[in-house]
Amino acid sequence: MTTTNTGFHVIKALEAFAEFGRLTAQEFADYADIGRYDAHAVLNRMAKRTKAGEKRLYVAAWTYDHDDARRYPRAVFMLGDKPDKPKPKPDVRENRRRSESKRNRTFRMNSVFNLAMTRDAIRETRRSLTALQPRAVTNPCQTYPSEANP
Repeated sequence: MTTTNTGFHVIKALEAFAEFGRLTAQEFADYADIGRYDAHAVLNRMAKRTKAGEKRLYVAAWTYDHDDARRYPRAVFMLGDKPDKPKPKPDVRENRRRSESKRNRTFRMNSVFNLAMTRDAIRETRRSLTALQPRAVTNPCQTYPSEANP
């Protein structure tokens, strides 16, 4: 259900926060039965200062857990006009460790099919998988050629 009546969404958001207290944008989208992008738009607009100098929501915390989605920090909103909690910096080592442990789990000898593979076959499969993975950008200011302005 997608509507353009933003006042309705704001009222639903105020109801949801009164009932639950802390919500992410996805939880609010599920509660209000609206799209994820509409929920983000409503909550981000409510979290900004108005001309009167107040805001309705603030970022109380950041969470990484969410069902069937990529792992990145998601804001947890609460009612009030308090300072936002700063977004956590990315931990490159932890991301690399998580990626490598996920890749290594694939090649453990716990499968009947892996038992038949030789060490060389496992190494070749691992090399081909790492060649397919994109390299992590260590400098956040670095852009790819497709993103550069002409």
